[in-house]
Amino acid sequence: MDAEDLKVATFHSHYGAIMFRKRIGDGQLRPVPRSLSSSCGTAVFFSSPFDSSMADENTEAVYVKDGDGWRRIWKA
Repeated sequence: MDAEDLKVATFHSHYGAIMFRKRIGDGQLRPVPRSLSSSCGTAVFFSSPFDSSMADENTEAVYVKDGDGWRRIWKA
């Protein structure tokens, strides 16, 4: 994945992370970065364009890589 357009989605449940990963098709399940907070501790890292219709009730937030950190681009 290209770090320039890397995104990470966080979730309320591990199940939500798995279902999101299946919907978008190109993501990887990984632990949530320490600088972000998540209820379940599992995140999906992906590079495809994000549209709010990709999120569901299990999605907590979506962040984009911004320098050395993360910038939130969507929140439930």
